Amino acid sequence: MLSVKPSSPNSLLRLRLYLNLVPVFGVPASLWTLYASPQQPHTQLKQVSRLAVVLGMGWLLATVLLSAGAHSEFSQVATLRFWLVNGFVGTGYFVTNLWLMLRLSRGKTTRLPGISQLSRRLPD
Repeated sequence: MLSVKPSSPNSLLRLRLYLNLVPVFGVPASLWTLYASPQQPHTQLKQVSRLAVVLGMGWLLATVLLSAGAHSEFSQVATLRFWLVNGFVGTGYFVTNLWLMLRLSRGKTTRLPGISQLSRRLPD
């Protein structure tokens, strides 16, 4: 017979923290945690959710602006530079989220200088 152990609240919290740090897909999960969740989220979950929203929105804004610059009527060299920087921004976003997941798995803080202070300004 198959026995199912009930999940501990701590393991569910860790799963939600990881889910919120998944690149691109973690932003809606973080917004749900912050604004539509019926219960008051855990302090660490709220901090990670805010950080994920700021990182995701920053990546989206940078990608849109760099893509618009690449489609403008500059020279081909300038267009290539816009696309190159756009690739670096996207790669940096994904690597940063993976690095934060690794820090989370090791029990370290997920604070980023500058960005964490900006994320605290999001409304409750």
